[in-house]
Amino acid sequence: MNVTSVTSEDGVKEYEKIVVEPEEVEYVEIASDAKVVDLTRHRLKKIGDYSWLTHVEQFSLRWNLLKKIENLDCLTTLTHLEFYDNQIEKVENLDALVNLEILDLSFNRILKIENLEKLTKLKTLYFVHNKISKIEGLETLTELEYLELGDNRIAKIENLENNLKLDRLFLGANQIRIIENVDHLKSLTVLSLPANAITVVDNIAGLTNLKEIYLAQNGIKYVCGIDEHLPLEILDFNQNRLEKVENIHQLTTLTDFWARGNQLSDWSILDELVRLPHLNCVYLDNNPFSQADTYRGKVLRFLPQIDRLDGTQCREKSMLRPPKTEKQTTDSADVEFEKSSGGEQEPVEST
Repeated sequence: MNVTSVTSEDGVKEYEKIVVEPEEVEYVEIASDAKVVDLTRHRLKKIGDYSWLTHVEQFSLRWNLLKKIENLDCLTTLTHLEFYDNQIEKVENLDALVNLEILDLSFNRILKIENLEKLTKLKTLYFVHNKISKIEGLETLTELEYLELGDNRIAKIENLENNLKLDRLFLGANQIRIIENVDHLKSLTVLSLPANAITVVDNIAGLTNLKEIYLAQNGIKYVCGIDEHLPLEILDFNQNRLEKVENIHQLTTLTDFWARGNQLSDWSILDELVRLPHLNCVYLDNNPFSQADTYRGKVLRFLPQIDRLDGTQCREKSMLRPPKTEKQTTDSADVEFEKSSGGEQEPVEST
């Protein structure tokens, strides 16, 4: 659009000429036998006729202006379909895509999970940042392994009875108050529930394969229901209201313990953590006891097994040398290790 303004000698605007130019048309060449089609950021307002794509397996329509899912019935070869960041309000017209394994509908305006019954091969499903208020419509998706429903309006964990293959479940930034209805998910290895309204950690003892649980930014005051037999490796309590942590020492597989920004006021937490042989990374900053000048030094003395404290490296790898023996032959040489400029350790013969 070109705008031209004309003014008189005394500065009074006389008229304005506006020339509207036709919107520039963008042409994209796509081979009929293409297996991957990427139409990201093409300002598409409608899905056209793509029936001539007879081999396509992956189709990306990310960052466009689409309001409706349509005209995809012929693309039965699709296994991966993305609608990330559009203006879609309803899940529809996907029944023919029976080979789909990955479907991404994140950052849209969807109110309800529906019309997915025929997509029984789905393994990965994304609905991040929509307006969904209930977990539903997943009963036939028995192959589902990865479910992401973060940043919605969900108040309850429910209706996952048939999704026994779930490996990773993400429900962050919702309105969930209680961890419930997950005991049967024996394959679950990752449970992510940050930024909800959970106050008590409970009902996870049955998750016998759980390795990572993320509970940051809730209102957690108490920890119970964490069974000693859980194979947890990452335990995230950042930004909660914890005043005391007990029985964490039972989690012998734990490598990461994160509890920054809580209300821990004494050093008893170290008595728990010192008994964890595989512990490597710890966050304890922004607690009352971490304000002490001796905080960092004391933690490092109590926890000799950790390499990272509050996000920074706290130990260098120790020098390596062969064990000394009482008898050595005259032609043998001691070997010591010195750090090279690149940080690697290199052997140096001593004379």
